[in-house]
Amino acid sequence: MSAHSGRTGKGMSVPATHKPEPDMNSGSATNASLPPERFVVEVFAELAPDTVKSRWQEVNAILRFSMLSGLHLQPEATLNMLCDFAAEIVSYDRALVYFWEEDEENARIRLARNVEDCAPESYTQGNLLNFWAMRHNRPMLVTRGHNPQADAVLECMNSATALVLPLIVGSRTIGTMQLFAESNGAFTHEDAQLLWILALVSESQVTRDFSNEGLVRFAFTDYLTGLKTRGYFEQQLDLELKRAERKKSPVALLMIDIDFFKKLNDQYGHHVGDQVLRDVASILGKDMREIDTVARYGGEEFVIILPETSATGAVQVAQRLRRGVAQAKFFAGSPLAVEHISISVGVAMYPSDTLYKSELIEYADAALYAAKSTGRNRVVMYPEIEKEREAS
Repeated sequence: MSAHSGRTGKGMSVPATHKPEPDMNSGSATNASLPPERFVVEVFAELAPDTVKSRWQEVNAILRFSMLSGLHLQPEATLNMLCDFAAEIVSYDRALVYFWEEDEENARIRLARNVEDCAPESYTQGNLLNFWAMRHNRPMLVTRGHNPQADAVLECMNSATALVLPLIVGSRTIGTMQLFAESNGAFTHEDAQLLWILALVSESQVTRDFSNEGLVRFAFTDYLTGLKTRGYFEQQLDLELKRAERKKSPVALLMIDIDFFKKLNDQYGHHVGDQVLRDVASILGKDMREIDTVARYGGEEFVIILPETSATGAVQVAQRLRRGVAQAKFFAGSPLAVEHISISVGVAMYPSDTLYKSELIEYADAALYAAKSTGRNRVVMYPEIEKEREAS
């Protein structure tokens, strides 16, 4: 079916058992304005047996899309293909695809289907549904008569209902696919579940075809600290270990934790804690090589990959970072409230400590735990733990 052939989709009828709850899809006006979370559809990583049985054609569409994930396409072709397969699952009248522009801090339209009867200014700069879906990271089924702001978006799109799907790369929502229909009850919760699976399957295709546009860089950037995310770290560690195996070179992994961070958060508030995280991240990233990877592992924990680095070199880097944080002044809300904090560091080495990625992370974490349990503000190498175990 052509991308501009009027109504998009198969025109299939929806069995009565697949219709969502009447109060959310009747389209009748209500006095109360529902909050955005009321439009969120609870979805799961696998399909129910009844859905697989009754919607086997749509399930096959998802499987066929997954088989095409190895294709190398231009970005717009990827989005068109995604919308084509979505049309095999649900029947819709119009479609919008947005991606978040990191530099502009705004959503930008990347694909629009069958919107000739809609004013361009109503959708080119993003819309409210885009921000809702990106905030909740789940599909949203939106109908008229329940929220004035949502009604305004639907009116601009000459539609009665919308199904909004977040597009996710590396656990971060980088954009949305929005499907609109003129009739009430056009989409069901089961439709949302099927399209959620399709969106998850599309991650590898979107990652590859948009890698040169900065979207992947955004998806793998921690919004608070500006460092790489845990997802990026996991992928990069895989690459570095494979490269080290080929080159017969060592790789050091540093696991870092801010000491007594919870106490600081409780005393000054999360806004101060967030600023401390940013300041520590800045110290950790300073003077690093281009080949090094500094990432936020979660909470107040950080990880650093040091390729082609010996154990001695890794300890030197760890000690430099430890001293840098210990000597820094952290302003706790005002220049008059100055805090001095410290970090603990655990270090594990490939290949001397282990040949496996999972064990390398586990050993660095164990060394970090030893550093914290023996006084904090310390650097501990994993072999030191082994020696203590043997001695005991």
